Amino acid sequence: MRSLVFEGNTWNTFESLRDKDKKLHSALCKLLKEMLKSDPASGLGKPEQLRHNLSGFWSKRISQKNRLIYKFDDQNFFIFAIGGHYDQYQY
Repeated sequence: MRSLVFEGNTWNTFESLRDKDKKLHSALCKLLKEMLKSDPASGLGKPEQLRHNLSGFWSKRISQKNRLIYKFDDQNFFIFAIGGHYDQYQY
């Protein structure tokens, strides 16, 4: 099983969701648990491999508006952004 690594300010964003939007936080937790147990390139959230300047990164939907941007290898699962669609990644 991979380890979960929060890059930059993503841990603070994850924690602030707990107070600001419990439903979104719950959906994110469900998504993360599913990704840690199985292939992060499939499953919930309509995974999409990103292109152009975000090549090598993946995106999954947390909600209609919010996305999770991540990367993974054999040992780790890196969270780079939690938030709005492509240009709004502050919560």
